[in-house]
Amino acid sequence: MAEQQIVMNAPAEKVFGYLADITKHGEWGNPSQKLQVTKTSDGPVGQGSTFASVGHQFGRNDDTVTITEHVPNSRLVYESNGKAGLCRHGFDIAPAEGGVRVTKRFEAVQPKMPFALFLPIVSAFLLPANLRADLARIKAKVEGS
Repeated sequence: MAEQQIVMNAPAEKVFGYLADITKHGEWGNPSQKLQVTKTSDGPVGQGSTFASVGHQFGRNDDTVTITEHVPNSRLVYESNGKAGLCRHGFDIAPAEGGVRVTKRFEAVQPKMPFALFLPIVSAFLLPANLRADLARIKAKVEGS
């Protein structure tokens, strides 16, 4: 598992609202992946909501995304299942001076081959930087709007 944190000068409601709209993931995710996400379940976004995700990292990736924890203004966890395997993504939001501290986590729960072979290298060298970059893009979106 890897995690990174950042302080955002915005209220928890605004940050959580942006993150919980999984369809906006393409706005703050790695731009080279050209990620597109659409909601596939009915009703308001919450625990159990599902999404279809199409990205382009090492070829086309079609993932199913499910929100597994949805605690408004505090915690959001979703799992993606696709070519790389089952991965868990999480955000925790806590009060901090000037706004909120956002912690972003990533865990490869059941990685598939060949991703599983590269996971130790990815976890040690690429994941921390990717998480920091995601958080910086989220911060820019939330504070800039």
